[in-house]
Amino acid sequence: MNTAMAALVQEYSLTLFVPGYAVPAVLSLPGDGAPIGGVLLVPGSLYSDVNGDFPAWNVFPHVYAHLARQMAERGLAVYRFAKLGPGTGCEVTDAPAAAGIRTWGGRMTIARTALAAFRAALAERDVTVPRFVVAGHSEGAVVATVLARDGIDADGVVLLAGPAVGILSVMREQVPATRPSEDRESILTDLDRVIAAIRTGEPIPEELRYREGIGGLATMPPEGMRYLRESEATDPAATIADYSGPVLIVHGGRDPNLGTHHAERLREARGSHPTRLVVFPELQHMMKVLPDGVTGQDAFGLQGETDPRVADQVAAWVEGLPIRR
Repeated sequence: MNTAMAALVQEYSLTLFVPGYAVPAVLSLPGDGAPIGGVLLVPGSLYSDVNGDFPAWNVFPHVYAHLARQMAERGLAVYRFAKLGPGTGCEVTDAPAAAGIRTWGGRMTIARTALAAFRAALAERDVTVPRFVVAGHSEGAVVATVLARDGIDADGVVLLAGPAVGILSVMREQVPATRPSEDRESILTDLDRVIAAIRTGEPIPEELRYREGIGGLATMPPEGMRYLRESEATDPAATIADYSGPVLIVHGGRDPNLGTHHAERLREARGSHPTRLVVFPELQHMMKVLPDGVTGQDAFGLQGETDPRVADQVAAWVEGLPIRR
């Protein structure tokens, strides 16, 4: 980040208290005037810390820190928080309550609590924000669609690299693509059997538990299986279709995790509701320019800033929303 621009951003390390956990959070504020709007940044899947790094896998894309600071440079107040899990800095404060929130429904509870904490943090600093939006990245975009459908108190929703189908359906797209061509038909057949078992809550067939290419999915603990089953039951396209407020969809054209057909399906589901779709052809899943020849884990954990055009789009779109009265 440019040093002069960094000086214009004020950041405060906070703690978000949710049932059973103390969660690291950061409030980013523009340093040169009142914010044009507020953005609650909801993290995606896997165990990401407050900066959007994945210490448990030794992967450090720093995606949420980059996005938050870039948006704050453009006049937005941004509140971001860690995802529950190892290496993220989240601390258990009440074990029974913690077990109860490590669910798909718990994701919505945490996001709602974060929005309330965001408003409280602004009020404590006498900062007035004329518009609030919920921006979700990846699986966090699905959380945002559910919150929108259920009537969260926000003025719009931003979907960053969001899927248009449930998590198991996303995996069905992804897994065969990573296998040798001669193995794809076989792996897809076996993957369908594993997915069917997860959806119905039945045991994974024993002969598939250590099938190459499926093992991580087939050997998940019961808590993980339940989370996948509950998440899969949410159709992001259907939930965002039920929201009549404004939506911004931003997607990368070189996203190996989610092709642009996901963004297009989300846009199509919106019908006549106010929606803006922006696709940057060069960007990958973490909203960074993907160099030629970089694939797999290297593409996912790519170092360097997120593309500033994403923050440009979000800031311009938020500024165009009606001011709260």
